[in-house]
Amino acid sequence: MKHKPYLPYLLALPGLAVLIAILYPFFTGVYWSFTSYRLTRGDPKPNWGENYVDLFTTGDGWHAIAITLTYAVTAVVVEVVLGTLIALALNHGRYGSYFRILIVLPLLMPPVIAALMWKVMLTENGVTNWMIEALGGTRLLWFNGPDTALLTCILIDVWLYTPFVVLLMQAGLKSVPTELREASAVDGASNLRHFFTITLPLTIPVLVVVIAFRGIDSLKMFDVIYTTTKGGPVDATTNLHVLAYLDGIRNLNFGAAMAALVVLWIICYVLSYVLLKARRKEISA
Repeated sequence: MKHKPYLPYLLALPGLAVLIAILYPFFTGVYWSFTSYRLTRGDPKPNWGENYVDLFTTGDGWHAIAITLTYAVTAVVVEVVLGTLIALALNHGRYGSYFRILIVLPLLMPPVIAALMWKVMLTENGVTNWMIEALGGTRLLWFNGPDTALLTCILIDVWLYTPFVVLLMQAGLKSVPTELREASAVDGASNLRHFFTITLPLTIPVLVVVIAFRGIDSLKMFDVIYTTTKGGPVDATTNLHVLAYLDGIRNLNFGAAMAALVVLWIICYVLSYVLLKARRKEISA
């Protein structure tokens, strides 16, 4: 067979095309973040970081970062704990395979549709408040209260994505050798001790993947928040992604929007780097 020296380069062309398709918009956005680019004006002119200065001096940037981190940390912690407990219950339950079908149903629903469904249910005169009143309670301002709007969005996120954690954790639990559980039972170890000394250490690689996926998704959450609250009330749910949308689409200030998105990218990158570094350290140990 005749050797074709150009064949490796030809095979690499699709990968190179994908790389260019990813990097070109990324670096274009980074460039715009250092300009005063508005759709109502002409060509973007460099402003040498003025967008970043405005982002962190007006208070909007720090507030959006606080909302972003609060949302992500709370959602991930609740989903990981709840998903792990459900996975343990399904793994040891007799009817786990039947309940597993019901558990994954929220994953089949688009986030926007799920958010609209919950928005209808949690309105002031919705079915949820009706049930609360029927039980003797008082109505709650789920999306209209500054203190409850963010928690309500997190509740929807937990309902949507806890099944994702359940599926991955079940896969991790299945990989734990049954011989170890039998040996610990012979030694008289309780279920709680077995979980923390054997099951949890062996499922840490799965937990790292879960936290990475859910952490990045939660940091850049947009559809659930904007569908239900549009960043309100009083910016109570305005994270970096929503702030970028408001700056770029509503105010046509693409420079400020790109600055917010670059900050969001840095946060996601730092999270990914820390998790991957921890994972590599565990493998090498």
